Amino acid sequence: MNNGYGFDRLSRDALIASTILSCVGVILWRSVLGMVFCAVATLLMALILVRTLSPNIERRQDELIGYESFAGAVSGFFIGIYNKLFKKNAAYTGGGTKQAKDPSYKYFKCPKCGREYRAPKGKGKIRVTCRECGEQFEKKI
Repeated sequence: MNNGYGFDRLSRDALIASTILSCVGVILWRSVLGMVFCAVATLLMALILVRTLSPNIERRQDELIGYESFAGAVSGFFIGIYNKLFKKNAAYTGGGTKQAKDPSYKYFKCPKCGREYRAPKGKGKIRVTCRECGEQFEKKI
């Protein structure tokens, strides 16, 4: 079907939420809350179907952009809380060396002029030509 918008991240996440709500609703089926969860899950499924088959692509893309902005803000908030609670290295406290802030790179200086360079760790022995003074030197990374 070429005229429909298709399945995107918003539809995927709504499907996951709908599945979770359905499971909780089935567990709590004998209560009013369980029926409410199942009803909301059914409405989410209908929304996913409408979005997937919708020919209004621009509107669906606007919805996706808004959702990704919201999801990014929410995940950034929780990542910040996690980092404050569990990460104690210099990369999250604001201080420390560049090496501590960016552990996937090795930092080193030109022996002649002192210009600082970085290279990805695990590259082995590399040959570097300084951009300022033209000095060539080898460095084990």
